[in-house]
Amino acid sequence: MASTQNPKIKSAGLGDLLCAALLLSFALAIAYPRWRAGIDWRDEGLLAYGAVRVMHGEVPQRDFVSVQPPLSFYTAAGIFKLFGTSLASLRGFGLAIFLVLPLLIYGVGRNFMGAVSSFAAAAPACVLGLPYCNFVPLAVWQGIAVSLAALLFFLPAIFLSRQWLAVPAGVLSAVSLFLRHDQAVYTIISIVALTIVLGLAQGNSISRTNLKRALVFWLVGIAVIFVPAVLVWWKIGALPEIFRQLIVFPFATYRKTSSLPFPRLMVWRPIVETAVAVMFYLPPFVQVIAALYLVQSVISRRFRRREAVLCFLVVWSALFYLQVLIRSDFTHLVITLPPFFLLTAFGWSIVHEKIADYCNVNIALSATFAGLAALLLWLVHSFALPDVTRAEEELKLDRGGVRIEHARALTDFVQRLQADVPPERSMLALPYQPMFYFLCERRNPTRWNYLWPGDQSAQDHERLVEDAERDPPAMVLLAQEREVAGFAPTIIEYLRVHYLWSGKVGDIGIYVRF
Repeated sequence: MASTQNPKIKSAGLGDLLCAALLLSFALAIAYPRWRAGIDWRDEGLLAYGAVRVMHGEVPQRDFVSVQPPLSFYTAAGIFKLFGTSLASLRGFGLAIFLVLPLLIYGVGRNFMGAVSSFAAAAPACVLGLPYCNFVPLAVWQGIAVSLAALLFFLPAIFLSRQWLAVPAGVLSAVSLFLRHDQAVYTIISIVALTIVLGLAQGNSISRTNLKRALVFWLVGIAVIFVPAVLVWWKIGALPEIFRQLIVFPFATYRKTSSLPFPRLMVWRPIVETAVAVMFYLPPFVQVIAALYLVQSVISRRFRRREAVLCFLVVWSALFYLQVLIRSDFTHLVITLPPFFLLTAFGWSIVHEKIADYCNVNIALSATFAGLAALLLWLVHSFALPDVTRAEEELKLDRGGVRIEHARALTDFVQRLQADVPPERSMLALPYQPMFYFLCERRNPTRWNYLWPGDQSAQDHERLVEDAERDPPAMVLLAQEREVAGFAPTIIEYLRVHYLWSGKVGDIGIYVRF
């Protein structure tokens, strides 16, 4: 199948342009009313304020704690340098990623399937993805985009015998390691698996010599970026903390403190919530069906190039799906879906080919498949595309530019904080409101931009207090006081001794220095 499709792929320029235009139009229609709506006090605040700390010369992991690799802070800092330090600039970056993701999925798909199937794989990414995350260009979305771009170079390197393209593919693979390391590792494993199974496939027109050469070029591209970066981080003293925060922490701590259970199917709930719950089970269902087909192909000695590509997509999709096994919420589900979209579309193209001689069956099954996919997207769209109609007021701060509810009240509150905390003084926003540092343009004197139950030890809390006392905050904002008292009593005692409660705004207590 793949070998017969390549000539069609190369000659389908007009069709590809039409599909790309349709994808961009669809994505823009989704994004236009949403990309500057809402505000994420937690993760968006971590990215925005982390980028500010980088702009001030600090190094991620070494100077402040982050469970995300360092590069996303540098890319955000670059956006701030180019377009101004504001949430509007950050959302513009997120919008750019959102627009390019469907095109990348489409481009990857066109290496092994036709335009219609590739379009079907790319279109769901316009609904399921960044819109749910308020178009914030989090490290995970930067990593997905770069991983797809790496494949966009690597696949032609092997399928079209242009091995030199494997070098930029390797460079992008290394870059993705410093954006979102787990996704990058999953993609790297999948690329190696693809190279191996293509070498084992029967009747494959790609010689093993060309496969080996492409793999070597790809590894060279990785080494060109990875080795110097590791040496630099070792030289500046960041490497031990990078290992501790990005490798040790996820296995030793994160899985215990941040886990969420899978949604149960056999529970009565509204139809939209049921459809969302079903989506958690669709990827493993499709992966198992595809894996059974691959086993049958091996047993019957029909494992060819088409099956090798399917094997690659099963491995890639299954590895990406690991991201939702620990914290099983919709935010973590949508980041697993791009490989699943490609797997589903390619799997359907195989079914379509096998029933091509049965016209009525082909039409009926194609209509059923398209109808079910459209129905599922329609059912979940109200959940995946949050309502932004009430986000009408623009946040008129120097670092604002987004539209939220009660923007005037927030503007007044931030300006009050700026008046009470002189620019040369620090402040604390606990346990998890780093957006205040960004909007107020005041520094956090500690290594921790967030606190989470169980993520920090008692010794970490003591060090936070020590850091704070070296640069005493003029004001402390404390939300969820009862919960913080339960997991960080040292910090509550520090506030009791050194600060005076002066009022409350919503759930946030305001403490000023004695």
